[in-house]
Amino acid sequence: MKMQGLEQRLVQTLAFFLPLSALIYALNIPIYLNFIFYREQFLIAFASLSCAFVFLSDTNVSHVVINKKFDHFFRRFAALACVSYGGYGTVYYESILFMIGFITWDKVLAASLGIFFLLEALRRCTGYVLVILGIAALCLPVILSSISDGGWVRNIPLDRMLTLIFFGQGGIHGIPIAVAATIVSVFIIFGRGLIMAGGGDSIRSISSYLVGRNGGGDKVAIVASGLFGSLSGSASANVATTGVMTIPLMKAQGIPSHRAAAIEAVASTGGLILPPIMAATGFLIAEYLAIPYSEVAVAAVIPGLLFYGCVFLYCHYAHLSIPKRNTDNLEPSKTKPGAKQLLWDLAPFFVPITVLIMLLFAFYQSAEVSAVGGIIAALSVGYTNGRIRLSTIFGKLLRDAAPQIVEITIICGCAGIIIGVLGITGIGASLSRLILQIAGDNLWIVTFVSALACIILGMGVPVTATYVIVIGLVAPALISFDVHPLAAHLFVFYFGTLSFLTPPVCLSVFVAANLAKSKIGATVIEALKIALPAYLLPLLFVLEPGLIGLGSFEHVAFVLALTMIGLGALTIMLLPLKVRLWNQPVIITRFTAAGVAALSLGALIS
Repeated sequence: MKMQGLEQRLVQTLAFFLPLSALIYALNIPIYLNFIFYREQFLIAFASLSCAFVFLSDTNVSHVVINKKFDHFFRRFAALACVSYGGYGTVYYESILFMIGFITWDKVLAASLGIFFLLEALRRCTGYVLVILGIAALCLPVILSSISDGGWVRNIPLDRMLTLIFFGQGGIHGIPIAVAATIVSVFIIFGRGLIMAGGGDSIRSISSYLVGRNGGGDKVAIVASGLFGSLSGSASANVATTGVMTIPLMKAQGIPSHRAAAIEAVASTGGLILPPIMAATGFLIAEYLAIPYSEVAVAAVIPGLLFYGCVFLYCHYAHLSIPKRNTDNLEPSKTKPGAKQLLWDLAPFFVPITVLIMLLFAFYQSAEVSAVGGIIAALSVGYTNGRIRLSTIFGKLLRDAAPQIVEITIICGCAGIIIGVLGITGIGASLSRLILQIAGDNLWIVTFVSALACIILGMGVPVTATYVIVIGLVAPALISFDVHPLAAHLFVFYFGTLSFLTPPVCLSVFVAANLAKSKIGATVIEALKIALPAYLLPLLFVLEPGLIGLGSFEHVAFVLALTMIGLGALTIMLLPLKVRLWNQPVIITRFTAAGVAALSLGALIS
């Protein structure tokens, strides 16, 4: 009992310390205090303590080792090992860095322990998919070196590879985990502050208001899922959160179960690409391209609005023939707030978001500073409406944010293993050359192969990890065809996100179908129909960068108009055949829409 009490106190301490240290480091407070150290020292300490947190907090008890009694002992040993190798790497990092080419037993031991316990912590957090990818990446050089003549892979001894992956600047403790431990962590704290201040209830309030007045459960699902999805960063988790409310509303209004599930799955997945937060992957894009995050968010605005515009259009026309039903017996419509009450209810969501956007785009502040401003605004609104007590809020805010920060940190650490292997051994460059060899001089083939790689490698993997894994393989091939670098990175991000809708591993659709009690096959087909414009958008802005705001105002406006017409007509073409529009025969409206879509999109990419 004493040991369990000590573990709980350690967990609470780490849950407070990890988010606080991320906040302090992200705001460059150590530099202002003239406390200088290597970034990797902070990252090694942060990652190792994150792993220790996973073991001490008994995350995912279903993933025990052998049995519960042994697992208790193993977790305590693992936590102690994490602190040990983390402390060694942090304290001696400077000497290790200067002598990194000399491989010694202590470096190899620390690196081996670090990689092993990182993968074990990852297994307990997310399951086996990413762990298998990480292990496969470590084994890949050995396999390729045995079957190639050295043209595909540099033959590097295992001990050297492990040391460089763990202590080098392009491996585990590289850009992905640096962004996760700083910018992403601050935005996770911002998201938790927004929810604690009443942001989640704000979204539910406007949903209740719209449903009570108009009966538009499908449109409420689109709005609520998009807003939640941008904050949560997980499409399947977003479906589970908002789908509990929106799917019953849609079914109660006569929308078929499979379509209700498909709408929720598509809208929730689209939230990941929606500015201003973009599921935290936008920060990685900005870091890789060395540009302000505001540029990434602005570039993603037009595709994001087009995506949701197409979903809105589909839902509007697909459900015109469905008679309105009385939904007053549903819980969300019991309260129909007036305009003033609605504005007060919406303040916990819109005030922090407005502060964030103003700091980012009007005052040109960094993403970290803007997020802190949003946190302060959220806490202020929460204090004003009585949801937050200042005496306890700071500790609760940090502790609530800790599990998500730890999970994304460990995921990015595993992605760092894969990036490190691809970079150190030269496999990444070889795979990029292979894509170019397959494509020849044809950009269409490059985009198709790249899209396929993003979707396959993204199946069952968080979108942030997908982006980090794939970007080094796909982006160089696209950029070699003079594709704008920002368009290439957004291309990878979009198709990695769409893997949540693409069979056979379409997690968002599976979760939504389970909630709606609908058939998987029908739900998948309906989701693909609704999301088809989203599959075309990355191809379009790779071929025509005006879609992401690059070029003169007149050019962007012209490109936007053509795209709106083309995707709108495509959406009309994909409507259920039993839906008649404008009192015209179905065959006429569908063929007309197909022709307009072909002409508009053809003119765009010609």
